[in-house]
Amino acid sequence: MRPLRVAAIAGALLLLLAFPYLETWPVFDRFLNTFRTFQAAQFGVWLTILLGLNLLTGYSGQISLGHGAFVGIGAYVAAITMTEFGVPVFVAVPVAGLATGALGFALGMPALRLTGPYLAIATLAMMVAFPQIMKLNGINDWTGGNQGIMLDAPRVPGLLESLVTDRQWLYYSCMVPALLLLGMAWNLTRSRIGRALRALRDTEIGAEQMGVNVALYKMTAFGLSAFYAGTGGALYVFSATFISPQTFDVTLSITMLVMVVLGGLASIPGTVVAAVIMTFRNELVDGLADFGLLELPGTLVPGQQQSPDMLRGALYGIMLIVTVMLVPRGIVGLPAALRNIRLRDSLAAARQLVAGRSTPAERSQTR
Repeated sequence: MRPLRVAAIAGALLLLLAFPYLETWPVFDRFLNTFRTFQAAQFGVWLTILLGLNLLTGYSGQISLGHGAFVGIGAYVAAITMTEFGVPVFVAVPVAGLATGALGFALGMPALRLTGPYLAIATLAMMVAFPQIMKLNGINDWTGGNQGIMLDAPRVPGLLESLVTDRQWLYYSCMVPALLLLGMAWNLTRSRIGRALRALRDTEIGAEQMGVNVALYKMTAFGLSAFYAGTGGALYVFSATFISPQTFDVTLSITMLVMVVLGGLASIPGTVVAAVIMTFRNELVDGLADFGLLELPGTLVPGQQQSPDMLRGALYGIMLIVTVMLVPRGIVGLPAALRNIRLRDSLAAARQLVAGRSTPAERSQTR
């Protein structure tokens, strides 16, 4: 890696590690508070979850609309182990991730025969069935049925009470695993596995001819995606302190896929951007509403102005369409797209200039 990039990464890591304490520093205390620290912890949660979805959809090319089901499974596993067995969070999180990853690897077997929209429909069916399964009589004693599971608020372990507050402990509990999994994904996508997944995404036949075990790598992609989703789900329930079958629905799964496309498919920096948008999506909608950009009277009911919440899905859909049409590589690909546009404009202007200065005889010879 280049020295400048190493310095930038080191600076970003130091900033993230010191972030919970910045609210007590001069200047920073004007716009940072405990709520922003909680939002930063949520950023770590969404980063973990979206990394798994990007590994599956962006790198291996398998479209999944049921990623929320894996997130929910990890959240339930962590919640049950922490409430029923008294397992600490630093044990419950990897247990939830590994259990969900093993389940995802097993569920990847039926997906071997499905591609494209058929796989998307199958994963969507899994997402629709998940809330109902959590309410079944055989397991509702563990899952809490419709009532869900309520956890205690995160508390600092006794040995660390003098070092961090409860909110700072929550931040580090979410951010440290997210950074570790971010580094894992960064190395994974640049390894032999990452190259095999990209070959599988571009053409299965070509990948098979190159010696890639298509079945194994498809199942591996599902397993890795589920592992990240389960880990993120465990961190989510630890920070939110509540989970129910309605927490992870179809809308949330579709929203996560939209955010990954907006940030940039097959891009680790794009996933970081997607996690930022996912974390602040409510403030984004509220900000647009304050500017009056979402005031669409009579959208659903004639003569009545609709609330921003009712137009949230339409906003995400518009953003997705614009991104796919104008910037297929997502927000992280916007600088390159702008450079290409300028280059094309410069070349076109140069051609017109040369054509204008040439003589009629030269133009006829060129034709």
